[in-house]
Amino acid sequence: MSSLNYTTQEGDRIDNLAQRFYGGQHGISIISDANPLVPVEAIYPMGTVLIIPIIESNQVIRNPNLPPWIRN
Repeated sequence: MSSLNYTTQEGDRIDNLAQRFYGGQHGISIISDANPLVPVEAIYPMGTVLIIPIIESNQVIRNPNLPPWIRN
Protein backbone atom coordinates (compact mmCIF):
# COMPACT_ATOMS: atom_id res chain seq x y z
CA MET A 1 0.00 0.00 0.00
CA SER A 2 1.30 3.45 -0.86
CA SER A 3 1.61 6.11 1.77
CA LEU A 4 2.93 9.58 2.36
CA ASN A 5 4.70 11.12 5.32
CA TYR A 6 2.95 14.08 6.88
CA THR A 7 4.70 16.36 9.36
CA THR A 8 2.21 17.82 11.80
CA GLN A 9 1.68 21.54 12.06
CA GLU A 10 0.63 23.54 15.10
CA GLY A 11 -2.86 22.52 16.21
CA ASP A 12 -3.15 19.29 14.18
CA ARG A 13 -5.51 16.74 15.70
CA ILE A 14 -6.21 13.21 14.47
CA ASP A 15 -9.87 14.01 13.75
CA ASN A 16 -8.90 17.02 11.61
CA LEU A 17 -6.30 14.97 9.75
CA ALA A 18 -8.85 12.18 9.18
CA GLN A 19 -11.26 14.71 7.72
CA ARG A 20 -8.57 16.30 5.54
CA PHE A 21 -7.11 13.09 4.13
CA TYR A 22 -10.11 10.72 4.14
CA GLY A 23 -13.16 12.96 4.21
CA GLY A 24 -14.48 11.81 7.57
CA GLN A 25 -13.95 10.33 10.98
CA HIS A 26 -13.47 6.80 9.60
CA GLY A 27 -9.94 7.97 8.80
CA ILE A 28 -9.05 8.11 12.49
CA SER A 29 -8.56 4.34 12.62
CA ILE A 30 -6.65 4.34 9.31
CA ILE A 31 -4.18 6.90 10.63
CA SER A 32 -3.84 5.36 14.10
CA ASP A 33 -3.40 1.83 12.67
CA ALA A 34 -0.64 3.08 10.34
CA ASN A 35 1.19 4.75 13.24
CA PRO A 36 1.13 2.25 16.12
CA LEU A 37 4.16 3.78 17.85
CA VAL A 38 2.73 7.31 17.84
CA PRO A 39 0.32 7.95 20.73
CA VAL A 40 -2.98 9.53 19.77
CA GLU A 41 -2.77 13.03 21.20
CA ALA A 42 -5.46 15.64 21.72
CA ILE A 43 -3.18 17.92 19.72
CA TYR A 44 -0.06 16.46 18.12
CA PRO A 45 3.24 18.14 18.90
CA MET A 46 4.42 20.19 15.95
CA GLY A 47 6.88 18.20 13.83
CA THR A 48 5.47 14.73 14.52
CA VAL A 49 5.83 12.62 11.37
CA LEU A 50 2.79 10.47 10.59
CA ILE A 51 2.36 7.84 7.90
CA ILE A 52 -0.80 8.54 5.90
CA PRO A 53 -1.87 5.51 3.81
CA ILE A 54 -3.09 6.33 0.32
CA ILE A 55 -6.34 4.50 -0.29
CA GLU A 56 -8.97 4.53 -2.98
CA SER A 57 -12.41 5.71 -1.86
CA ASN A 58 -13.85 2.25 -2.57
CA GLN A 59 -11.36 0.72 -0.08
CA VAL A 60 -12.71 2.65 2.89
CA ILE A 61 -14.62 0.38 5.24
CA ARG A 62 -17.42 2.25 6.90
CA ASN A 63 -18.69 1.17 10.29
CA PRO A 64 -22.45 0.58 10.07
CA ASN A 65 -22.68 0.49 13.88
CA LEU A 66 -21.89 4.19 14.17
CA PRO A 67 -24.73 6.70 14.39
CA PRO A 68 -25.68 8.22 11.01
CA TRP A 69 -24.25 11.64 11.86
CA ILE A 70 -20.81 10.08 12.41
CA ARG A 71 -20.85 7.71 9.41
CA ASN A 72 -19.19 9.12 6.29
